Amino acid sequence: MKAALHVPRRPGLYVSKEQRFPLFCLLWITYFTANLGRLSYVTVMIEIINREGFSAAAAGLVGTGFFVCYGAGQIVSGYIGDRLPPLEVVFMGLFCTALANLAMGFSQTGAQMLVIWCLNGLVQSVLWPPILRIIVEYFPNPAREKVCVHISTTYPLATLFSYGACAGILLLLPWQGVFFICAAFLFGVSFLWRFAFGKIQRFRAAPAGKGESCREPEQPRETGAGKGPGGKNLPWAVLALLCGALVVQGALRDGLMTWIPVYTARAFSLQTSLAILSAGVLPLINLLGIYACQFLFRRIRDEVRTSFCLFCVSLLAVLALKCFGALHLSVSLSAFALITACMMGVNLMLVSFVPAHFSRLGMVSFLSGLANSMVYIGSSLSTYTIGLLADSFGWDTLFLILGALALASSLLCLLAAPGWSRFVRKI
Repeated sequence: MKAALHVPRRPGLYVSKEQRFPLFCLLWITYFTANLGRLSYVTVMIEIINREGFSAAAAGLVGTGFFVCYGAGQIVSGYIGDRLPPLEVVFMGLFCTALANLAMGFSQTGAQMLVIWCLNGLVQSVLWPPILRIIVEYFPNPAREKVCVHISTTYPLATLFSYGACAGILLLLPWQGVFFICAAFLFGVSFLWRFAFGKIQRFRAAPAGKGESCREPEQPRETGAGKGPGGKNLPWAVLALLCGALVVQGALRDGLMTWIPVYTARAFSLQTSLAILSAGVLPLINLLGIYACQFLFRRIRDEVRTSFCLFCVSLLAVLALKCFGALHLSVSLSAFALITACMMGVNLMLVSFVPAHFSRLGMVSFLSGLANSMVYIGSSLSTYTIGLLADSFGWDTLFLILGALALASSLLCLLAAPGWSRFVRKI
């Protein structure tokens, strides 16, 4: 590693106003591409099932392996994300994700896919914590919330792009072509990141825009582990409750999203490409949902209470799916869209906004990694078990289970809300 590539950030110094938009664009493109590197398998899974003869449970096991490794890696990556240069960590994650997608295109057995996609989960886990650290350290408070909201659009837009592109590619190429094209894109963006962010690091100390300062107000910073504002203990009980809610959020977002094409294809007798394309409309609703959640948050001004409201809405959507989903494809897709949109909002609240409160403790990357690991515990468990339960008991029973989980997570947020409010007031 060249020493010139890593310029340690001086405390209290943000990028200038002129540099914020280029940095935001780079972060957005980088995380959008990273999401493509994990969605590539999800979008072609139904085609692999049909062409290679995999069972639903076997195909889901590959996705489960990814989420297990991603969730486990988040703890470690969150720790190192506070200590290693983000330039190198993000570049390594993107480049290795490209290698994993390239290898998937050459894989011939389910065992090979499982190993490769587990490795992809590990390298993908290093990407979000340093990116959130950059957002917190390089943007001042008024801009930080906007950046987090806009970065959250990468997942639904990447999902929309993945499903649309996959449906088109499968009309011309076998499923391996999806992985090859994705790998080429990832390689290109990894080198773009290395060049562009290295340049922003060197010039981030440029003078601020007229009438504003690049410096944040000097404030006390406590670095002792387990300490919060005023020397009080961190709200570990509150964080534990939120971790439980995040497990459910992962199940309702990633786990459910994985199986939507399979459900619609079987319930409404759709062709593979049409089932994939129909699921691709959901990210449009998710995109609107992110900004609707931001609107709700600005009225409530509390991340945990906002999450409580979103879980309650998702519960109603699951019940509607159970009662009326079989009537028409549009009804099912609308309910699925509302559920996943709410879960995108919960992710914004608990994975992006909540860790940002710990910036003065130097624990942003660690806590974002911890939160993300909980999300992907839920994702990993649900990716396999949804397929298993659907095969064994049917989708109606599965929807009842998902409704019970949504109810439980709303109660967890309700219990955590008073403690979180007390903690925020002390910051």
